[in-house]
Amino acid sequence: MRFGLQKLTLLDYPGMVGCTIFSCGCNFRCPFCHNASLVTGKADTLEYDLSEISAFLKKRQGLLDGVCLTGGEPLAQKDSLEFIEFLKSFGYKIK
Repeated sequence: MRFGLQKLTLLDYPGMVGCTIFSCGCNFRCPFCHNASLVTGKADTLEYDLSEISAFLKKRQGLLDGVCLTGGEPLAQKDSLEFIEFLKSFGYKIK
């Protein structure tokens, strides 16, 4: 799995300091999608793999309160439940 990452957000998780993880790939093609490059797999921005996400989350423990998941449609991903459990194992709140 590949991911997009916004390392800091003060808006996406109200009242908390968080980060936002974007799942790559989506079976929808919504004309209003603001992450179309991630959805189609043609992202020109930096993408991260699971080991990079893991290293980032370990480094930010105690600094971040939560992780926001967004898409390309994160719950349509094959391993979404396992990924959410992985995120929770760091002690983060998940939105």
